[in-house]
Amino acid sequence: MAIEENRTNSRSLDEAVEHLEEAEVHLEHAREDEAKAEREVKEAIHEIEEASQRDEVDVHVIHVNELEKATFKEKIHATLQQVWDKSYKELKLERKPKDVFQTAGAQPKSLMGHLQLTLEQARDRKVIENFHFGIASETGGA
Repeated sequence: MAIEENRTNSRSLDEAVEHLEEAEVHLEHAREDEAKAEREVKEAIHEIEEASQRDEVDVHVIHVNELEKATFKEKIHATLQQVWDKSYKELKLERKPKDVFQTAGAQPKSLMGHLQLTLEQARDRKVIENFHFGIASETGGA
């Protein structure tokens, strides 16, 4: 009877060792899958970051009267109105009722009739040539 018991225990031990080896193989595969998934997630995050950077442009704005300048990143799909609004925050200035948003440069062009356009649309329609803008305040006369 003791011999029969030893054989049964030996078979049980062999089966348990076999199950353990199978489990270790499954665990190794799971770890490989996890490492692959982590790489894929990192690659996807990198792609998203690159895509969002391509969707951003450097905006340069000057307040003509105050001679304050600011440069900031803005999404190409932001409207000129949104850029104008953000410009005040970046310049740390308050909007005055008669302020005008315009292109920058020697021959500024008012953008007041185009505020609903996105940066991309304004560029594509030749309303703007670049992402350089100005804010002009009406000055009092004598």
